[in-house]
Amino acid sequence: MKITHIYHSGFAVELTHCILIFDWYKGVLPEFTKADTSREKTYFVFASHAHGDHFNPSIFKLMQPGRTVHYILSNDIHAKATDPAADICFVMPHKSYDIDGIHVETLFSTDLGVAFYIEAEGHTFYHAGDLNLWYWNGEPDQDNLWQIEHYHKEIDLLQGKKIEVAFLPLDSRLEEHGADGVLYFMEHVGAEYVFPMHYWDDLDGSRAYLSQAELRPYRDAFHFEDCFLIPDSVSKR
Repeated sequence: MKITHIYHSGFAVELTHCILIFDWYKGVLPEFTKADTSREKTYFVFASHAHGDHFNPSIFKLMQPGRTVHYILSNDIHAKATDPAADICFVMPHKSYDIDGIHVETLFSTDLGVAFYIEAEGHTFYHAGDLNLWYWNGEPDQDNLWQIEHYHKEIDLLQGKKIEVAFLPLDSRLEEHGADGVLYFMEHVGAEYVFPMHYWDDLDGSRAYLSQAELRPYRDAFHFEDCFLIPDSVSKR
C-alpha cells in the first residue's frame, strides 16, 4: 500500500482495488488519485467531523464520470453536506457499517464526531479523527479527568484488534501531555505503522515526543514521511 500525508490529519491510502482518503480539507492530493487508472479503483472518502480542519465540501469534487466514490461522513456533517449526487453514508459512534467491500466501525470522539476502524482488502486501519486525550493545561480538573476517562474507555474498545496502520494525533499544543493519548493507544492496542497527525506545521514539535522515555519502545513504528510505501510482502505477513 502507498500512504501519503496530505496535511494536518489528511491522508490518502492506495490499495490494489481502492483508495482511502481521510479528513482531507487542505493540501494537494497525491498523483495516484488523479491518474486515469484511478478511475478503475473505488474511492472511500472519510471525514471524522465537521470542524474546518477536517472537513471541506470540496471533497465532493472527487466525483467524476466513470469513478465510484463513497463518502463516509460523521453525522454532525449532515447540515454541511449539500451535494445531492453524492453517495453518502452518515455514521454515528459505536456503529458498524459494510460499504462496497470494506468494513467500518466507529468510536465516540472526545472532541466531535467519530474515529474510524476500517478493514479493507485484508488490511486494517485506525484513523482517530479528533479522538484524543485532550488534556489542556489551565483547564478545570474535571474537564481533564473527563478526557482521561472517556479516551481510555474508547481506546479500550479496540483491544484485541490487530491494527496495521494507525493515524494518531500528536499535537504539541498540549505541551507535556501531547503524547498521553498516543502512549495509551500503543500500550493497550498498538499498531505496526503509526502516522502522527494533527500537528499543523509543527513537525519538529510532534517528532520531539519520540524522545520521551515512555515512547522509545515504540519509536520504530512511527513515520513522518510525506509518502510511505509498505510492500505487500510486509503488510500482509
